[in-house]
Amino acid sequence: MAAEWVETKAFDTVFAANIALLTETRDYLQRNLAREQSAAVDPIAKLTATREASRLTALLAETMSWLLLNKAVNNAEIPLDTLLEEAAGLCRNIGARDEDAPEIVPDLPDELEELYTKSLTLFSSVRTILASARSAAN
Repeated sequence: MAAEWVETKAFDTVFAANIALLTETRDYLQRNLAREQSAAVDPIAKLTATREASRLTALLAETMSWLLLNKAVNNAEIPLDTLLEEAAGLCRNIGARDEDAPEIVPDLPDELEELYTKSLTLFSSVRTILASARSAAN
C-alpha cells in the first residue's frame, strides 16, 4: 500500500515548512550560539537558550525523518507497517496530542521563541498527516 498522502499539497507544505525551519534554526545557531557572545549575557540564560535550540533541532530532524519515511513508503521502498512502527517513536517526541507538544520555555530569546511557535504549528500538521496514515492502514 502506498502512502498517497505524500502526494498531497498538505504533505508538500509540511515538508517545505520543515526544511525552512531547519534552515532558520541553523541560521539562528550560527548567528547567536556558535559565535562568542558578550560576557554580559547571563550564563544560565545562554545555557537554557542553547539547550532549547538543540531540542528544537532534534525535533525538526525527527520530523524530517518521519516525512522521509513517508516518501519511502510512497515509493514502495519500505512497507507501510514499518512507517507506522517508526512513527510511534518519532511522533512521541513531536507530540502525539496537543497537550504532549513541546512547551516553550519562558524567557527565551525572541527569535528562538518565534522558531518554537512555528514548530508547534508544523508538529500539529504532522499529527494530522499521521492520523491519515493510521486511518489508511486500518
